[in-house]
Amino acid sequence: MVVTQLEFDPTKGIKNREKHGISLSMALSVYDAPFKLTLHRCRNGEQRCLDLALIQEHRVVLALVYVMRGNSVRAISLRVASKAERRFYEEARTAN
Repeated sequence: MVVTQLEFDPTKGIKNREKHGISLSMALSVYDAPFKLTLHRCRNGEQRCLDLALIQEHRVVLALVYVMRGNSVRAISLRVASKAERRFYEEARTAN
């Protein structure tokens, strides 16, 4: 799917930066990462995705939670992946 834009609530963006130290404006760097792992989950009747990706320039695995709205990625949360998520990501990458 071709993504044309990134969307997020500006207030949520401020809260995300305060809580996680990462701007939601960086979400497409995870979404577009060449070696990402995507997990799907339904919450409140809505399909949510969790992308885990190593961002080379920062040498960190980030976790992006989002929903697709047409051709837009609506970012919900962006943070450094937990230790368990990083382990899961590395195991999945080395298994392929």
